[in-house]
Amino acid sequence: MPLLIDVRKLSLITELIEEGAEAVAGSLTTLAGVEATVDIKSLSFVQPGDIPTEMGGGEVYSARVRLTEPPYGVFLMTFSPATAAEIAALMTGSAVDGEFTQLQESAVQEMCNILTSGFIDGIADTLETTIDMATPTVEQAAATDVADDALSHVRRDSLTIVLDSLVDVEDTDAAFSLRIFLVPDPGSFVHLIDQLDRDVETGEPTRDRAGEVRELDMSGEVETFEDAFGDG
Repeated sequence: MPLLIDVRKLSLITELIEEGAEAVAGSLTTLAGVEATVDIKSLSFVQPGDIPTEMGGGEVYSARVRLTEPPYGVFLMTFSPATAAEIAALMTGSAVDGEFTQLQESAVQEMCNILTSGFIDGIADTLETTIDMATPTVEQAAATDVADDALSHVRRDSLTIVLDSLVDVEDTDAAFSLRIFLVPDPGSFVHLIDQLDRDVETGEPTRDRAGEVRELDMSGEVETFEDAFGDG
């Protein structure tokens, strides 16, 4: 049976992403003392099997985390080694000279913590819920290996929300290009989206009252959220 989603609420997916980006900017200010803007450059949907292609060739840095509350699933953020060096230099005040020092590695981990938690918290706030998450796993590896490790339990016929974002740090030349892959459990994600509506005066998302969701079969128009996870 295809999953159903109110057609009026597809735009809320974009709003969730934008709220996540705003939360990242706030987290950078609060937790890292960095004033920055976070712009979403593109949003698209791909099959998980296409994620290695989306990452590009060569090695990438990645931060991934399993979500243990709705919408469940996997959050994966990737960026280039050059971006990792920029992050390390910004956080420690010293440029990377060859190998990363232990302090610089810790700085990259801390920035990944801030970016990941900020983004997920922004989505959770818009959904009027909480999303529990552990500390993200950060590693540098070939893009294909990163995809295999992060998505080994995800069925290849589901879709993934892909974001290209730019974190532009004020008063510096630093600008971090990040690519984010969000693979939610489709049933949980669609259920959460279906509970949201807009306030007629403010235009802000708000919870629907029971029985007011008009569900439409979107399988013909948008080949989106199918069962993302196997039994393992």
